Amino acid sequence: MFSDPVAVSVLEPQQVDQVRVLHDEARAADGVAALSEQALLHLASGPSPAVHLLTYAEGDLAGYAQLPGGPGDGSAELVVGLGWRREGVGSGLLDAVVQKVGAGARLWAHGNLPSARAFASARHLQPVRELHKMARPLTASDAESEVSALLPQGFSARPFLPGRDEDAWLATNAAAFAHHPEQGRMTRADLEDRMAQEWFDPGGFILVEADASPGEVAAFHWTKVDREQRATADPGATAGEVYVLGVHPAHQGRGLARPVTALGLAHLARLGLPEAVLYVDGDNRAALRTYESMGFRSIMVDVMYAPTAQPTLSG
Repeated sequence: MFSDPVAVSVLEPQQVDQVRVLHDEARAADGVAALSEQALLHLASGPSPAVHLLTYAEGDLAGYAQLPGGPGDGSAELVVGLGWRREGVGSGLLDAVVQKVGAGARLWAHGNLPSARAFASARHLQPVRELHKMARPLTASDAESEVSALLPQGFSARPFLPGRDEDAWLATNAAAFAHHPEQGRMTRADLEDRMAQEWFDPGGFILVEADASPGEVAAFHWTKVDREQRATADPGATAGEVYVLGVHPAHQGRGLARPVTALGLAHLARLGLPEAVLYVDGDNRAALRTYESMGFRSIMVDVMYAPTAQPTLSG
């Protein structure tokens, strides 16, 4: 038998190791990570808004769930050990999440695997949000793109400078993603957590300034090269990622989105990477059309599920 979930605000080092082993085994079996980057960062980041829920069986960790944004956010992610699936561990964790956050509980299913769809159906959950993973090959023409030819007149690009650009970037990120449930809430601590990761490269964090407003970030393209991000056409190769791309509302409508995207693709192509991937919300039709026109195609969909009383996906 397994225990009722135990909720903690900070994991002990041994618990962090247990969760990572459980997560890595599940990812190897499922082909997709059950926990997002933010959830993984919260494992050992010390004080954070996250709530951790752990279920044990015979002394071993059988399942884990996390509320990355805390009870006030309501969205959760969970993973069940391979030997404890279809035994009620996932249902127990979901019940614990609902007890923490009430009717606003939502659950991410990364990759929306058949097992996740079956679980959602059995628990009378319905999809309320989609996050598309898109990909496209990187080509020699991407690498040959010149910055001066890409940006509209009156704008210039440069790399992010640690120790100087944090506050300016955070201000633009918050403005550009004011209505985004995760990205718009990024704090200085969140930014520094990412800057401390092995994959962080300020040379691939491209800032665009208006010549009339130096020091202010008009737009940006933060690229990411993580060895765990594999190319779809060649699983043995690493794919580059359009990690975050934004345009300040004051500069929207100036024709920046496509050239700023191209700047990041040029950087990734010059590194010799074969493919670029990105994530975009399914209800952001304008962004989906823009990326599709630039050669990206949807290769995977993460789905957020919620009790049937919540609004459903449109379209």
